[in-house]
Amino acid sequence: MTNLTIKINDTDADLAVEDTGASYVDLDLDMDYLIWTAGSDDVQDGVTHEPTESELNEASTIIDDSVETQIAHCLLFDYSATELKEVIGMGENKRYVFAFVFDEDTASEPQLEAWDDDNHNSTDKHVLGGISGYDSMVKAVCTTSLLPGANWAKTGGTHTDLAGNTVLKLNDGNGAITVDSGEEGILYANIAIVIPASYDYPAIETFTLVCRYSWS
Repeated sequence: MTNLTIKINDTDADLAVEDTGASYVDLDLDMDYLIWTAGSDDVQDGVTHEPTESELNEASTIIDDSVETQIAHCLLFDYSATELKEVIGMGENKRYVFAFVFDEDTASEPQLEAWDDDNHNSTDKHVLGGISGYDSMVKAVCTTSLLPGANWAKTGGTHTDLAGNTVLKLNDGNGAITVDSGEEGILYANIAIVIPASYDYPAIETFTLVCRYSWS
């Protein structure tokens, strides 16, 4: 069995996982979760309590009527530390933001997906474009080999709008990964949320990000 560890960069998005001085947090996929937010005094890096629904509402992004709006911050709620930690480089021209670390070979190319929930069979929520008819607001780009570019998450940028079967290949489309003995296979992506201009449906939603792969 090939095991996957997902890491977020909490210090310097110019440093890869294996670089000296790099700092990443391993996600507990059962207890940790990500929050995309405009931020506030109660919802920001270093806060040592889980934010309440009221606090999340107060930290919501204000939609601009004239231009699309990229959500400013992505925070990890680190359950074991009871602390919010900023995902460094999210939405920027940075490579080393979200890391996918495999301990052995895969039989298929790992891919990033977005669904309404853990059933992985619908994309009806606003953020995934289903209810409103807009494209998904979840923008993702593979950064395993290259920087994504200055405006990768905006309209016309080099991103994929994640929703259902519209997925992001995490090995640049080069197929399954091979891991040398005693080493790890590491793939990278950057993920942002961009709200369309004049969006008519205010909402606070959860959705599920999935890294799907097979092994033999």
